[in-house]
Amino acid sequence: MESQWEKTKTDLKTINWKGDTIYLKNVSAIKNKQTGTICFYPSEVAKAEINLLAEKNGLEPRDVPLLLMLFAKPGPFQEGQVPYKYHLNKMLFYQWKGMQKQGLDETFAHDVFEAAPRGPIPKNLGEDLKRLEKKGLVLLCYKKWGKGEKEGSLLISLTRDGTRIAASLASEVQEPLKEVTVEVKHQLFPLDPRQIQQKVHKEFPEFRKIYSDLDKE
Repeated sequence: MESQWEKTKTDLKTINWKGDTIYLKNVSAIKNKQTGTICFYPSEVAKAEINLLAEKNGLEPRDVPLLLMLFAKPGPFQEGQVPYKYHLNKMLFYQWKGMQKQGLDETFAHDVFEAAPRGPIPKNLGEDLKRLEKKGLVLLCYKKWGKGEKEGSLLISLTRDGTRIAASLASEVQEPLKEVTVEVKHQLFPLDPRQIQQKVHKEFPEFRKIYSDLDKE
């Protein structure tokens, strides 16, 4: 029997979590072929809200959780930066997993995570950081800590403009994403590559055979 519902996209007037009226465009929904009734999935509305924030700030949707992670203050440590890219690789992975645990991983755009010898790595993070650097939102600085070719790490910091935009995003996105982001950064920020590897192996045993090299990037 043919389904009475078909996929559609439509504009929507709604209220965000702060109580402000917002207008969302091209929200994914389903439409009843007989009655014309349109139903929205809450996750699609939430995703459309973040997409609107990204568009207003000249960003790609998956830039939002990345900038939030850079902006978050990890306990007593300095906000606005991540001193090693291996931290950021795993922070974004745990941010996604933290939202997934709450059934909210489809409420925001996120990177694709590849199972690599250095553990779960965001597929597009390198290119995203270069793009944000060109926009003047992040500063990338490679710091050597040893004599070997690979004995160095990438320091990622928000610029003044990046901090301004990230602060604006933090004031407007839904609370669960902010809470998960701060908690993840607080947990992972003090850990070294070996400790992070052990944490991933313990909490996600499916990575034990794959995640064999330390992530020191």
